[in-house]
Formats: sequence, structure tokens, C-alpha cells
Amino acid sequence: MKTIWLALLLVLIHPATGLANPEKKELAFVASVNNAPITQQLYDAALKNAIERGAKDSPELRQAIKEELINRELLVQEAKKEGLEKTPEFILQVDQFEQTLLLQLYIDQHFQKNPITDEQLKAEYERQKKLIGDTGGEVQYRFSQIVTTKESEAMILMSRLQKGDSFTQLAREFSADAATKKEGGSVGWVNASQMNAAVLQTLRLLNKNEFAKKPIQIGNAWVIVRLDDKRAMKIPTFDESKPQLRQAIVQQYLTETVRRLRQNAKIVM
Repeated sequence: MKTIWLALLLVLIHPATGLANPEKKELAFVASVNNAPITQQLYDAALKNAIERGAKDSPELRQAIKEELINRELLVQEAKKEGLEKTPEFILQVDQFEQTLLLQLYIDQHFQKNPITDEQLKAEYERQKKLIGDTGGEVQYRFSQIVTTKESEAMILMSRLQKGDSFTQLAREFSADAATKKEGGSVGWVNASQMNAAVLQTLRLLNKNEFAKKPIQIGNAWVIVRLDDKRAMKIPTFDESKPQLRQAIVQQYLTETVRRLRQNAKIVM
């Protein structure tokens, strides 16, 4: 049931599900709770998400998803009765989520219109190979991260990790880093010399599949890291590098876009 609950939560917050539909049209529904409909669209998206994450389609799964959606609606209605949607904490979280969602949609839309080509990936691969140069036996780390904009958020997520929640799942749900969010926080293989000093120092103290016990502050962000593996430096093949190359191109696009926007923006500090 925990897996289904998490899948449903992802359906509600992940832009790829297609739930955010600005068109006003009549929707079929699979149930209602105190006259509030649970739409067929929401149910179908939850079912699709659960199957994509490994659940086997069955009448039992479909019924479990429907029951869970009903339970969630009941809890939401109870929370609204207590006025929780009007609290400063809720409004702040909605604002932060809106920023993250809009950023992800902005990136998705750009790269849907301008797909990353193999030529771009190969050019980035060659550029990174030149930067690496002579490694001299350097160590590489493969790690994952969850990035938040507030220390309090990082501490809440840290507490959930310590209770056994999935690092990958939490990264997909809550990480503010658009480049690694979809990959469950996976950064891939990174050379020690290319890493933030605080992150490198933390990773050196971790065992494989172990996450740090404290978030790391980097600028205005708080980062929770997990060591996935480490090895003596080797240059990966082009095919092995593709996910990281795509992330690098996305990051370059964001960096250039921010630079351009800042030049034309009125910023007061």
C-alpha cells in the first residue's frame, strides 16, 4: 500500500502525468466523496503511474488505487474543514511547488520543441573528454542528491530517509534540482576534481548506498547526498555518458537563459 500511496502522490505533483489541464471540460468520474468527484482522468493517471513503477495491473490494483484516491479526498476535505489551506505554511509550500513545477514545464517545453540531438551529445562528450585530460588515477564517485531551498525542508526529508523512505522516490517528489529530479536524484559518475569540496568531503566518509546524516549547505541550497558507488577514474563510453551529457546540456541551457534574463531584468537586492 505504501508503494501505491507514493505513486499517487507523484501523480498529483509530477508534470509528466498530464493532470494539469487548463481546458474547462466535463470529465467522467469513477467515484465521488461527499459530492466531490474523483475523475477518470485522475484515476487513469494514478493507474498508469503505478504500472510504470512496477506494479502489476490487476483488478486488485485498480480497486486499491480507487480506494486510496477516496481516502486521500476524505483527508483533504478534513484538512480544508480545519482551514489548513489558508495557513502561511501551506501557502509557502504551494508557492515553492509552483516555482518548481513551472521550471520543470519550462525545461520540458523547450526541449520538446528543440530536442537534443546526437550531434550535440557527441560535441559535449568531446568537450568533457578534453576537460578531463590526464586523470592520474583520480577517483570517480557516482552519487545521488536531493536539493531543497530551506534547511527545514532538508531536515524533514532527512527524517523520512532515516525512517526508511526511498531516497529515489523522495528525490523525484521533492528535489528542487530539475536536472536530476527525473532521475531520482542520480547525478551519475563525477570526477573528484570536478566536485564541490563539501560534497566530496562528505562522500569520502560514506559507504556504498549510504546517505549523509546531515544536509550540506551550498549557497542558498541544502543538499542531501547518497554515495551510490566509487571507482578509479575511467573515461566512460559515449553511450554510457548519454544521461549525464543530456543533463549537462540542460544545465548549460538554464545557465545561459538565466544570464540573458538577468541582463534585461530590474533586480534590487
